Amino acid sequence: MKRGLLFLSVLLLMGNVLWAQVTVSGTVTDAENGDPIEGVAVLVKGTTIGMFTGEDGSYRLSVPSEDDMLVFSYVGKLTQEIAVAGRNSIDVNMINDVLQLDEVVVTAVGLETNRRSLGYSIQNVDADEIVNARETNLVNALNSKVAGVTVVSSSGSPGSSANIRIRGSVSVNGSNAPLFVVDGVPIDNSESGNGTAGVDQSNRAIDINPNDIESVSVLKGAAATALYGIRAANGAVIITTKTGKTGKPRVTVSASYTRDEVNKLPGRQSAFAQGRPTFDPTTGEPLGPTYRGPFTFEGFSWGPAVADLEFDGDADYPFDVNGGLVPAGTGNGVPANSYDPYDFFVAGQTLDLNASVS
Repeated sequence: MKRGLLFLSVLLLMGNVLWAQVTVSGTVTDAENGDPIEGVAVLVKGTTIGMFTGEDGSYRLSVPSEDDMLVFSYVGKLTQEIAVAGRNSIDVNMINDVLQLDEVVVTAVGLETNRRSLGYSIQNVDADEIVNARETNLVNALNSKVAGVTVVSSSGSPGSSANIRIRGSVSVNGSNAPLFVVDGVPIDNSESGNGTAGVDQSNRAIDINPNDIESVSVLKGAAATALYGIRAANGAVIITTKTGKTGKPRVTVSASYTRDEVNKLPGRQSAFAQGRPTFDPTTGEPLGPTYRGPFTFEGFSWGPAVADLEFDGDADYPFDVNGGLVPAGTGNGVPANSYDPYDFFVAGQTLDLNASVS
């Protein structure tokens, strides 16, 4: 008799447990684009009962009671607590946690860290700010977007190098440029400068497509040195490029067109040829202005009057098809020309087309 009562009690207890459990299923999607989210943690509040959503964002979970609360959590999304309330189907739209995303920054070798936990200065630049700047050189796009960062172009020519400094210069003879790191790989971003006898060469940062950038973090001071060594003694610019993400494919197409023209040019004289006044080496008496052509590599422009010179007809002269200049009456009789060097400038045109699938 006692054994029968014990068996009946066990059956009643099991029936009560089975009756109390509720099976809840549903789908978790992104509130912004409606895409399913994989890997969302679904947990019965106050217990260790839980699971993760699948590739299609679905879940199916047995909860002890219809009065329980389900907790939905995912990195970058606001955590939601939803009461079961006797329901068997609960669909959830997860909203972006804007504050959390803004506080996450990329430091050394691609590691993401909460900004509030850092003990040094760091500043982020969003990808949209870089793209909307419409600069050929990425360095120029950082101008006026980060506190303490100064960017100066070496010249006004298209694609010229750009000089970037973080918190000013600290060395007289050494480099003052910060270290550039792209996806954890340091790159050489030194500039060659611009001289009157040469052509300016771009920094290698010009090779980076602004449309491929996810974010830019600027590390200042000794913190950059601690993370990347002595090469980052002047700070570091950490560039993170875009990567694939879960969801439907996205096609992005953009186009921009710019036209560059010379704005202002310095005044110049065209009455006198290249040269300078000369003196007799013996007596020191002035001999008057003497023509000193480009073959002398001198930049003086106060030689004899152009009207007093003519071409000599030398076909091998490398600087002019008409030959070199000599005093009038000693050449071929063709008067010298005063060329306008400003005719060299033409309108610069840049067409930027970008198409990507992510």
